[in-house]
Amino acid sequence: MPNLLITCSGPGTRSTGYTKFHKALIRVGNCAVIDHIINSYTDIDTIYITLGFEGDLIKEYIKHAQYTNVEFIEIKDWMSNQIKSFQQIPEHVFDEPFYYNACDNWTTVVPKPNGNTYYTCNPQLESHYDSDGDSVYSGIAYIEDSQQYYQILQSATITRNDLLLYQQLDSLNSVLLDNWYDVGNEQSYKQTLLHHNDSFNVLDKTHQEVYTTNNRVIKLFEDKPDIDFDSVSFPHPSPVEHSDNALSYEFVDGVVNPMDTSYKVLLDSLCQLWNFSIANNHSTYNTKLWQDKTWSRFNQLIQQHPEFGDTIILNGKTLDPTRIIENLPWPKIISGIQGPTHGDLVLDNIVVGEGKVTYIDHRQGRVDDIYYDVCKFYHSLHLHNINLKSAWSLTQDDNEYTINLSLSDLDKQRINQFHLTELYTHAQEKIELCVGCIWLSMSPLNVDQELNKFLFLLSMEKLNELL
Repeated sequence: MPNLLITCSGPGTRSTGYTKFHKALIRVGNCAVIDHIINSYTDIDTIYITLGFEGDLIKEYIKHAQYTNVEFIEIKDWMSNQIKSFQQIPEHVFDEPFYYNACDNWTTVVPKPNGNTYYTCNPQLESHYDSDGDSVYSGIAYIEDSQQYYQILQSATITRNDLLLYQQLDSLNSVLLDNWYDVGNEQSYKQTLLHHNDSFNVLDKTHQEVYTTNNRVIKLFEDKPDIDFDSVSFPHPSPVEHSDNALSYEFVDGVVNPMDTSYKVLLDSLCQLWNFSIANNHSTYNTKLWQDKTWSRFNQLIQQHPEFGDTIILNGKTLDPTRIIENLPWPKIISGIQGPTHGDLVLDNIVVGEGKVTYIDHRQGRVDDIYYDVCKFYHSLHLHNINLKSAWSLTQDDNEYTINLSLSDLDKQRINQFHLTELYTHAQEKIELCVGCIWLSMSPLNVDQELNKFLFLLSMEKLNELL
């Protein structure tokens, strides 16, 4: 069987501005580009992946995805030109015939080659690869005469254009691809997204990404998360695999956003846990979690949207956001109860299936106030994966803003059920204040800047009413 070579060493300068991580790790649909590439091949022996720029992240992702037939190749001088990077690949990679696939494009199924073959794509598509007459090179090739190619590669003096290297082989054929997807620039990336179903309907955060592949859920972080699952007492899928910048666990089958009787069972279960903590655990005063974090996220939001640093008119009322935060009853907000916490307990992270409730995607680090979980859950009764794109609106006229949150009858029903709990009855003011702080804290973190503004304004409206 042939091998597969995927080159991921380059920095991908053309992708700057629309990607969080390396191009190979762009999420398209529910998985990464590199998953699409690997899944487009059958009967492959070894997968060789070159690493350079963000190589550690790619290596972590591949290991969490549990691909077993992979050999990583470290490219030391990955800032050099394309051909020089190729020349650093060890000779044994070219001992057998191999497919070559650039890291930012793929086809559904790679057609059977005809000897040495380069695959072309529709010339009407936006492309940044090389042309051979009317054909447009896709960035995918099959090299049957691998030893001859190696000799050509070693003597090459050009800086890029691997098609020119293929053309020096004794024979070369081309095969037109029926479909071809590319994320090499922003335009082609947006076009590719139109052809792939995305079942993720969650807040798109700027410094992390979530994928599902090979029956695994993988969460990738830009910075090393502070995760200690040995000390996490809140239920979570087991086992959770974690590394420097990633964690993963087996995909849990079920539904999020439970309704009707399933929601009642979930709410009762959570209230039992929270009421037990209130009755048996010590009080806590967490200034860092509530006051410091709220101010920090406020300042971060103001950097994004300086107009909110001044007086604004929101739904007909004149507000001063800075004064609102200054005047909050912080002693009430920072006082809480110790207990087991999830850290991001929203409906999107609760899977209900076959009478079993599974809590997923625990926050990195520890949260020492159960009311953080309570209020994250309460928040998600208002904004969740189903209504996230349709339930809110924001209009602006100079410094006058109008926002609206349109809740369905089901949303209102679930919120009313929450309001009837003993937990909410005894701590109503704290919960309402804290959910306002949570909306503010969420506001600077999302890719969608309009959503960021809406969340901030929603928090201001809520906190102003409470004051």
